[in-house]
Amino acid sequence: MKRFSCATIIAIAALAAFAPAARADVTVLDNDKTLDVDCAKDPNISLLGNHLTLNAKGMCSRISISGNEATVNASAGMVSVTGNKNTVNLDAADDVSVTGNDNTVTVHKPIKSKTTRISNPGSRNKISRPK
Repeated sequence: MKRFSCATIIAIAALAAFAPAARADVTVLDNDKTLDVDCAKDPNISLLGNHLTLNAKGMCSRISISGNEATVNASAGMVSVTGNKNTVNLDAADDVSVTGNDNTVTVHKPIKSKTTRISNPGSRNKISRPK
């Protein structure tokens, strides 16, 4: 059996005490669900189902919406909307990509950048930036 010195045990305990909490991701592959997510615990969210409602608290790193007819209320550094007929209300975001169709996206303000960068190669999307 291997023996550890008292200093080694204290060092290991100190590292464990100050190690950052593990961050997780949320992926939803279901339909007709409502989610409340704390982005401090789950910074990356992927919505792959249909008729989902997401209410995210705090600042997410990334939100990906691939399903259809979702309603999202959140803030995130990066947001990708590839699904159709989604309604996305972003209190804050730096990068938004909307490649799906018939989506409504509102971005109220940027996070770190001077202005929110928006890519909209999809069709019939309504993107607004209220003042």
